[in-house]
Amino acid sequence: MADSPQIAQIFLSYSRTDKEAAKTLRERLEQAGFSVFRDEESIRIGDNWLKSLQDAVQGCAAFVLLVGRDGVQQQRWVGAEVEVALSRKLSPHDDHERLPIFPVLLPEGVFEDLPVFLRQIQASVWHPDSCDLPSGLREALQARQGLQPTPTLLKGDPYRGLSYFRREDADRFFGRHEEVLHALQKLGYADVPKPETSAIPSTSVYYYWLQIHAASGAGKSSLVRAGMLPKIEQGLLWRRTGYADWKILEPLIPGEKPVEMLAEKLAKAFPQKDMDDWLGKLSQADKPAALAHALRPLLPAGSAVLLVVDQFEELFTLAEESERRQFDRLLATALADPDCPLFLISTIRSDFLDRFEYLPELLKLYNTLKGDYLLPTMTEAGLRELIVYPARLAGLQVDDGLVEAMVRDARGEPGALPLVESALAELWNEAQTYGSQRLSRAYYEQNNGVVGMLAQRADALIGSLGERGRKQALDLLLALTRINEGGRHTRRRLLRADAVHEAGGGKQGEKVVQVLAGERVRQGCGQVGPLRLIVTDGETLTPSPSPGGRGEQEGGFVELVHEMLVRPSDRKDAQGRAIGYWPTLFNYVFDNRDRDYQRQQLQVDAQRWQERKRLGRWFGLARGRYLRVFRHQRPRPESVEGRYLRRSRWVAWGQTAVLALSALLVGLLGESLWWAHKNHLPFAYALIKPLWTFGYVPQLPAMSEVIPPGKFTMGCLDGRDNVEGLDKCENDSGATPAHEVTLTQPFQLGKYEVTFMEYDYYVWDQQRKGKAVDYLPDQGWGRYQQPVVNVSWDDATAYIGWLKERTGKLYRLPTEAEWEYAARGGKDDTAYPWGKTLGERRANCGNYFCKDAYPNTAPVGSFPATAFGLYDMSGNVHEWCQDVYAKYPKELTIDPQGDSRNIQSIDVKYVVRGCSWLSFAWECRSVYRYMYNASDRGFSIGFRVAQG
Repeated sequence: MADSPQIAQIFLSYSRTDKEAAKTLRERLEQAGFSVFRDEESIRIGDNWLKSLQDAVQGCAAFVLLVGRDGVQQQRWVGAEVEVALSRKLSPHDDHERLPIFPVLLPEGVFEDLPVFLRQIQASVWHPDSCDLPSGLREALQARQGLQPTPTLLKGDPYRGLSYFRREDADRFFGRHEEVLHALQKLGYADVPKPETSAIPSTSVYYYWLQIHAASGAGKSSLVRAGMLPKIEQGLLWRRTGYADWKILEPLIPGEKPVEMLAEKLAKAFPQKDMDDWLGKLSQADKPAALAHALRPLLPAGSAVLLVVDQFEELFTLAEESERRQFDRLLATALADPDCPLFLISTIRSDFLDRFEYLPELLKLYNTLKGDYLLPTMTEAGLRELIVYPARLAGLQVDDGLVEAMVRDARGEPGALPLVESALAELWNEAQTYGSQRLSRAYYEQNNGVVGMLAQRADALIGSLGERGRKQALDLLLALTRINEGGRHTRRRLLRADAVHEAGGGKQGEKVVQVLAGERVRQGCGQVGPLRLIVTDGETLTPSPSPGGRGEQEGGFVELVHEMLVRPSDRKDAQGRAIGYWPTLFNYVFDNRDRDYQRQQLQVDAQRWQERKRLGRWFGLARGRYLRVFRHQRPRPESVEGRYLRRSRWVAWGQTAVLALSALLVGLLGESLWWAHKNHLPFAYALIKPLWTFGYVPQLPAMSEVIPPGKFTMGCLDGRDNVEGLDKCENDSGATPAHEVTLTQPFQLGKYEVTFMEYDYYVWDQQRKGKAVDYLPDQGWGRYQQPVVNVSWDDATAYIGWLKERTGKLYRLPTEAEWEYAARGGKDDTAYPWGKTLGERRANCGNYFCKDAYPNTAPVGSFPATAFGLYDMSGNVHEWCQDVYAKYPKELTIDPQGDSRNIQSIDVKYVVRGCSWLSFAWECRSVYRYMYNASDRGFSIGFRVAQG
């Protein structure tokens, strides 16, 4: 490679079509006493042209850009020169080190054609026939030669504490400049190195998505907001992406409703559509391209839109499932659309990278459209900048040894940025308290360094509330923590009204919130310092944009100021256990870690209860141990959870009183004997009932493995189902006509038919609650593990309602299509679950046909299972389905979540499937169906349950 070109004062950049004008301008500049670098004379064939340009621009004092009719954006060589100049203009901290850029327009040049960031620099118009330099250029260049830095003092606090840096804090964001530039190289074209002899750089991969990941506290949000966004606004991505004009949306934090948050940010950036318009477009699940289609007409040619999704992990920890799926579809479709110039920057904690399976559409783009940047721990040089530069700009003096002490204490800490910023904010506050302009090393060492200052200050803040207030503050901070395995705790948002309630409620709760958020400047006689442990609306969150929305009505949201408060440090105690950055809260979270799981379960149970109607709400209340589990939960009385718990306790207290009174009146054993005799139950039941009374629950119906969705021919199909002497399906009155059925959702069936033991426990449980439910006769064939018989459709659905109440799971009767699909075991070519012929000892049907050993019902599971692990799908007892019996294709199917008893017609009959112990061979085919009234009972009729 040739030697680097000689460094000149001025770098002159121009298009080859303007070569003569450039020659004239160079002569004028040299006549004025300036030395000028021109690349065609200084860079020779065989040079690494980009490296030579970088060397030349690095040494120049000014950059003059000559713009003619060809403009800038379409000139590859000129564009590369401008990109290098911009890098030097934007990278340095000190103003006197920044490279000044002077655009000069020739008469045929068009100012509006310049990239937006160059239009912000004052340009001069110049004609080559002029005898002088462009107006004002000589004076500007001469002033540049003697320029002395004039530091501008920062306004306000020089340090951010635990809060992340915002875009407006770019003037005090230091220590991450190299990382900012390296991260930006991951958007647009990714450079592929070529041999240095190559004159043309090769770019082969184009990234629309940049993901920045690191440990909690590494400063991802600050890097993007205060570091990258200002650089993008100033044009640093122009050549790499091809876009000079950027519409940057406000950074988005997903929360529970990421689609709604996206609509809010778009409404602010593009007010042509209001919030409701955007939300309506983006919420349509069948239109994943809605975002891409909406953005295209709103962006002028050559413009791009940048979306920043901060704390991306909230899509996995907070977002509702339906919202997460839609957000996934919208972003993935827009990013993959070549006609939609949407770019995405996301920040995510490294310990959540394994969760992308929950975003299947974005996962498809993961290795093609996404650049990754792992934000490293802050270097020692970066830490020094972080401490020294804001102090210098704020006119502060730093004690000898303080910088090195802080660097030493923060060395290797993943959360060095918030730790050091928190300590600096405290040092600044201490100086202001005493009217000093000095950051004190003595004060720093008295408070045990960066980690000790955070812990001590936090302890002092909650301690200022008194013993009661301290406990309330810890309860609030715990409620703001989403517990994760392995200590990977994250933040959780609360409505301010909920936060006040968690902190004790009323004026006391409001006081705790205000103190933790730094809203109260004084507490008693003591001065509250700058440390804030929570942030309230207006800092990182936005209330509902719709008038009267929940967030607006209830005062916005509250969340932890930083996850560092609940995270473990690298230190261990004597027993090898992790020590938190703030041990007090870390240990409190650990000791009460079950509360978050209980809270989530309470929310689910209360929501299900609210969705029930009439008596269903009584069945859906919390019982027994669930109430004990929820004893530490303190939801607001007017919330769904509060009403659910209050009514559950009322019912629980009532049931306890009734049971206690019954125990006083009748001796348990005598009553059990009388009970068994009265209900015509075996003597052994008198021994079983006391176990039930004391809480023993017999095994509930065992469910099969999940049966996958599928497609099959339902009904009688010639060649498959007309067996055992049946000639044609059209003559088969006991089957439906053949028709294609597609089951789109997986489901489960009971492995066995419901047994007498399972059903008898249900009857006993209902009777003790005062329900009018009777024990069913067993025909003298035995109970226990025999399938229950003499059960009507009404009986079966009532049992299922009880089962749902007891377990909280969505049990139901199978649909007729599900039953036949499961009976066939995934085989669409056989009449019976096991094959084409009836065979022997495969099912319990009429002895002559099946040659089994049972004169009536057999214990469940006595015969081989189907391919789906289901027993007695043929034989033993007929089984109820949830469907109304009708001719296809106008089959009426009852919604499994609906109320089937709303059908008043006495002519309604329900489907029964599967043959019984007394059936003929042809009745044991998977296709055969019967019909009975809902109230009909018979000694050959039973049922099995379904889920899904």
